[in-house]
Amino acid sequence: MVICIPSLRLGGAAKIALNLSEYYLEQGIAVHIILTDPHTEDCGFHKMPEGLRIHNLPKIRLHHFVLPFVKVFQLKNLFQKLQPDGILAVRHDATSIASLAWKLTGKKGNFVIRDINPITKTLNRNAVMVRLIKMAYQSADAVIANSKDVAAALIGKNWMPLQKIHVIDNPVLSKSFFKKADERVSDPWVSSLSVPLIVTIGRLDKMKDQQTLIRAFDIVRKQGDCRLMLIGDGPEASNLQILIDKLGLQQEVKLAGPLENPYPILKQAALFVLSSKYEGFGNVLVEALALGKKIISTDCPGGPSYILNKGEFGTLFPVGDHQALAREIQRSLDSVIDAAPLIRQSEKFTDTVIARKYGELLFK
Repeated sequence: MVICIPSLRLGGAAKIALNLSEYYLEQGIAVHIILTDPHTEDCGFHKMPEGLRIHNLPKIRLHHFVLPFVKVFQLKNLFQKLQPDGILAVRHDATSIASLAWKLTGKKGNFVIRDINPITKTLNRNAVMVRLIKMAYQSADAVIANSKDVAAALIGKNWMPLQKIHVIDNPVLSKSFFKKADERVSDPWVSSLSVPLIVTIGRLDKMKDQQTLIRAFDIVRKQGDCRLMLIGDGPEASNLQILIDKLGLQQEVKLAGPLENPYPILKQAALFVLSSKYEGFGNVLVEALALGKKIISTDCPGGPSYILNKGEFGTLFPVGDHQALAREIQRSLDSVIDAAPLIRQSEKFTDTVIARKYGELLFK
């Protein structure tokens, strides 16, 4: 099989691609990942599943309107060489060109698109690219939406028959996840910690709304000692640091940057918080459940309410309400939970369970 994805930069889409690869390789299926972004040297994952083959499209300096069509023929040549039974395309930049390349090879193998965010939030492209994306969805054998909200947004576009849209959870947990979580913490800011640690993991982006979390934390830390670590990188990093400095939180809040393995830190946390305005799914919520962590998340469009079963396995609060979040953080820090039900809930999202459902579409 082939997975087409722009890059393997640290993030949920790349992580899911690697989890699927790990499972299928263990089943004896050859897996090739094709990276369609010419700037992929900044791959954040260094430990790859054994046997995985990664292909980079050759770099060519061309006008940005011409480059996608050159990539189509580069992909076509790879598809003809690899002869995959199934092609999984992730993110619009890869999906649009992979679809055209697949058509040029005579539609050999099943072509499946994985939709990871509501398409109404991600279709901010020029008219030509939107047309190419629409054509890709219309011709695909199937589209996998990772939540009901993602599926609903796609259904609203009316681009394809309903029977081609399949809601399948993300394969978040693999064998390697638990091995990574058991590694030692190398950050002295965490290992020397003697007060409760609150952690969030995700791209530093307006969509993730970490400003609301920092403002809530500013209220909580006045009630008692605690610390906050934000793991991730992105365009909002400088603005978040400005807010931290403005509130005088330099000693209590740390921007840790992107970490290939944040799970030992998550394992030591007293609480995990997700403050997003919307999510495609919310992989990190599953990871926090698997480690038995107390969780607070926005009740935002996407997967959080589903993953937490409407608040049964974690607390939900309104998007952007930092005062409500502060109250829930304080309440959570003062509470004791039974981790066993949380861990059982996370088992619904293992690669063993989910990859089989993917396989029914990719290899049918």
